Parts: sequence; structure tokens; C-alpha cells
Amino acid sequence: MKPLKILYLLIGVGLLVFVLSHTDIPLVWSQLIEIGWGILVVLVVYKIAFVVDTLAWQFTLPSTQFTKRWLYDLWKVRMVGAAFAKMLPFSAWGGAPIKGFILKHHYGIRYREGTASLILAESTHMISMVLFMATGVFLILMGSDLPESFHLFAIISFSAITIGILLFYIVQRYKITSLTGNWLSQRKFGQRLEKFIHQIHDMDERLIQFYTCDKRHFISALFMNLVNWYLGALEIFIIFYFLGHPITIIEAIILETLIELVRAGTFFIPAGLGSQEAIFMIATEAIAGQPALGVAAALIRRVREIVWVVWGFSIGLEYSQKPFDLVKVAQEETN
Repeated sequence: MKPLKILYLLIGVGLLVFVLSHTDIPLVWSQLIEIGWGILVVLVVYKIAFVVDTLAWQFTLPSTQFTKRWLYDLWKVRMVGAAFAKMLPFSAWGGAPIKGFILKHHYGIRYREGTASLILAESTHMISMVLFMATGVFLILMGSDLPESFHLFAIISFSAITIGILLFYIVQRYKITSLTGNWLSQRKFGQRLEKFIHQIHDMDERLIQFYTCDKRHFISALFMNLVNWYLGALEIFIIFYFLGHPITIIEAIILETLIELVRAGTFFIPAGLGSQEAIFMIATEAIAGQPALGVAAALIRRVREIVWVVWGFSIGLEYSQKPFDLVKVAQEETN
């Protein structure tokens, strides 16, 4: 796996070098200076988005209570997991093992409940992403002057992502994993997996209960995640406003949709290095005719990511009884 990790990182670095080599760096710098105190507004919006995301996650944790204390504690866990996830390849699960580790050892939430909640949180996150992208793709096709190549990219990418997420939901909703486990248990080699298969059954029951019996929490989690996606578009709107080149909220939704479509396809690159900058540059050139403006906006997002990663790691120190407890968990995640 290590050669692959290095390859993915090199791909990201190569993309970033390509973007910077095709950008007017002095112009980017002059635009970055324009942001001024607006970076504080960006950070505030991003913090609100994190709180909303945490609340969506809490709907999947039945043993917690909807109090300010629990929301704050889960927000801290979410921060630590996100910090590690940004630094690792295949980070779509948001440092899930680390969050499960903290929930178990610091808040007494069993691994089964913690794992189920992380799967459900990611599921509602992805389903809401499809709903958000549907809006963005519709606007790309019907309400924008983007080239036909963008239309084709949006349709193909959105279709592929939707099918993948739908299959992921079907596996959970109709207990495909349990059915596979039952089939294996009838084979000789499957008898050795009896304990593991029992855990799969238990996990599937938790997932089914959430989707069928806890519909109110399911819908609430979906709604909060959907709000979170639109906060991402609002963040882009604010960034361009403070850069001195305002765009419409519709253009911000389109841009955020394109960014997420590319990010979903390049999930293996740590922190989406290079890919985020590339799509910002290309899409902003198509929308506003200024590729350097897109690179500046992407770099501002990088600044707030760096702030969040540092903040997340600093919170992580609070949970580490030994200096590198969480680092070991992170290493296990990528092995």
C-alpha cells in the first residue's frame, strides 16, 4: 500500500504544479490580499457547517442526548477525525476508526453503536450530497452558459455517483451483507466465521432500525446534511464576494457541485491536493473568465482547511493518554 500512497500523493502534487504553472501567480497573490478580514467570515461559516454536520451525526447515536454538552463533545470528536482524514488517502470515511476509538474510550459508546452511527452518518451525508448535486446539475444544464463539455461531465459523473450511493444504500436497507453471511455460514469455511457473521447481523439490524423505525431521525439527519452542502455553496459565495468579484448564489451552487463531483472521483488523493485547485481554476474561468480568481478561491479554502487541521490535531491531544495513541489508530486505518 505504501507505494500506492506515494503515487496518489505524487498525482496530487503533479496536479497542483500543473495548476500553478498555468496561473498568473502575482495576480493570484494580489487577489488573495483582497480577502482581508473576510477570511474570518469564511471560518465562521465553516464552523457553523461543522456544528450542523455534528448535529446530523448525533441523530444516528441513540445513546446520546440532545444537549449542548453532548453536541460540543461530538463536535470535538468530529474535528479530530476530520483532521486525520484530511491527511490520509481514501479519507471519504472521515477518519472513522479514530472517531470510533474516541467514542469508546472517552465516552463509553460501544464500538457496535459507534460503527453503526458512522456508517449511517456517511450514508445520510452521501444521500444528501446526491440531492444537492441534483440541484447543481439541473442548474448547469438549464441555467448556465457553461460549455457542452461541462454538461457532459456533470451528467456522467452525477449518474455514476448516484448509482454507487444507491447501491450502498440498498446493501444496508435490504441486509445484503447478512444474506451473504448466511450463505457463507452454510459452507464449511463459513462456520469459522460464525462470530463475525453474528456481528454483521447485529450491525444490519441497527441500520434497518434507523431506516425503518427511526424515520424522524433519518429525515432530520438528511435535512441537516443537506443544509451543510448549501453552506458550502454559501462559503464560495462569500469567498468571491470578499475577493472583489461577486458571483450569484446560483453560480456558487454550480461551482460547489463541480468541485464535489471532481472530489468524489479523486477521493484517493490526500486532501484532494491539486484536484480542488484544478477544478476551481477551470470552472471559474468558464463562469467568470478569470482562472487566477479560481486559484485564489481554492487557496483560501486551503487556508481554512489548514486552520481546521491544526485545530483538530490540538483537540486530539486532549484524547491521547499516550503521545501517539491516535497516530497508531490512523496508521491502522491506512494499512
